[in-house]
Amino acid sequence: MEGGLGICSIEDVVSSFRLKGLWSGMVNKSIWASFICGKYGIDNISLAGYASPCTASKFWKECAYLIPVLVKNSAWKVGRGDINFWLENWSNEGALAATFSDEDQPIPISLREASEADFIIPGLADSSIPQVRNLFESRLSADSDKRLWAITSDGTFTIKSAFEQLRKVAPPCPFARFYWANFIPKKLSVFFWRSIHKAIPVDVRIQNCAISLASGCVCCAHRQVESFDHLFMHGDIAASLWDYFAPPFDIRRGDFHNFWDFIWAWFNVAPVGSQMGSLGTLIPLVIIWETWRERNRRTHNDPHSGLSSIRYKILKWIQDINPMFKVNKCSPVRIQNILHICRVNLTPVHRKPIKVVRWSTPPPGYFILNTDGSAANSSAAGGGVVRDYQGHIVAAFHRFYGPGTNNLAESRALLDGLALCKQMGIRRIEVRVDSRLVASWFHYKCEIPWSLLRWWLMIRELAQVLDLVVGHVYREVNAPADFMASLGMSSRSDHNFMSDFPAYLVGLARLDRMGFPYIRIG
Repeated sequence: MEGGLGICSIEDVVSSFRLKGLWSGMVNKSIWASFICGKYGIDNISLAGYASPCTASKFWKECAYLIPVLVKNSAWKVGRGDINFWLENWSNEGALAATFSDEDQPIPISLREASEADFIIPGLADSSIPQVRNLFESRLSADSDKRLWAITSDGTFTIKSAFEQLRKVAPPCPFARFYWANFIPKKLSVFFWRSIHKAIPVDVRIQNCAISLASGCVCCAHRQVESFDHLFMHGDIAASLWDYFAPPFDIRRGDFHNFWDFIWAWFNVAPVGSQMGSLGTLIPLVIIWETWRERNRRTHNDPHSGLSSIRYKILKWIQDINPMFKVNKCSPVRIQNILHICRVNLTPVHRKPIKVVRWSTPPPGYFILNTDGSAANSSAAGGGVVRDYQGHIVAAFHRFYGPGTNNLAESRALLDGLALCKQMGIRRIEVRVDSRLVASWFHYKCEIPWSLLRWWLMIRELAQVLDLVVGHVYREVNAPADFMASLGMSSRSDHNFMSDFPAYLVGLARLDRMGFPYIRIG
């Protein structure tokens, strides 16, 4: 299992390559693939539920062990429909056996057979049949059944994506985002990582390995037992350094009995990435590092340094890394005082430009459709607002799409908005979205992920019968659509408003008509 250093497991890497071989055998039409499929009696169409024969080689059995992973992460472009109705992800929303089946092991049936029976089949409840029919109608179609790798946007298999599915990652360490920050030198990060995993060879740690050793801290006048907490927190050198650097941050060493609680207080002195937060992360790591170096010098009878010399080295660390702190002459007085103690000169930083943006009217004769998507906790929702050329609300809607990504929410919100306009008889529409990606997809500037193709095919069909002008706007002037998308997420429901619009939405539209300015930074 991978830890803080992210060293990959060889077993997971090898499994990724095995999965690549399995995928090639299932999808490719080469002579080698045909030979493997014929030898081991495997068929890409009926892959789910496959069991390798007893006479199979060890390599093939190891590959066959990964078949459930391959099936789980597959999707389909449906042709004849000979694939397993229950176990294959032909709907691109997951295998139906886990969601719709009334039985633990449903009777095997192909998608073609199920559709010919109008989905009135054993194991499928009558109440679920309409939903399954809708999934079938919105499936991705092709001339023949084609398996896709569901994880990548274009449906092609990559070893990297397979490895991400197979790798086993240890639970995240709460300290990791601090000591692995980009501005922290890697030797400090690695040393702190070793400290967390109790891999620093202090005397007590060596004694715990059943090695006889007389312990005496060389950094103390009284030669106390050298434990980790003692050396790095309570020892004479460490205590002097902490007591010198901690007070400006309102941290008192005496308030803490545990070293890690003390470090946690340092790391949380200010938000990560801020000027104070950067100093609160760097200083304790440097103190620990310099304390350990001084301990080793004294242990090996090298010329040791005095406290003033160690302080100077710590200050030198801070001064050398100063350009990464983004400190400036407008910093709060408290930070300036701390930097003065650390002998760091204030330097100016680049300020992001400020833009003023406003809502604008559409071309004469056009209506405006604003749409937006929302995704949180693996759920997706969307919403939109239709306004006339004067900015008055004509209609509004929100939808809840269930499991999905933000790109799915943005795409489906656009589709639902266009469908609503068509239903209302509105043909000339200026569409405004705050997703550059959606605007690029509409104008064929980049490839649409396979998982969204079915929605975009419907969008293209509507675009054929509507007069559309699609453009990108900043999210600040897309606030009405953002509100409707948030309403869809919070209510987890679908609703069209033709009158009695939400008061907050009416207020946003009124501000837009008044030309209210929105401030955008960057």
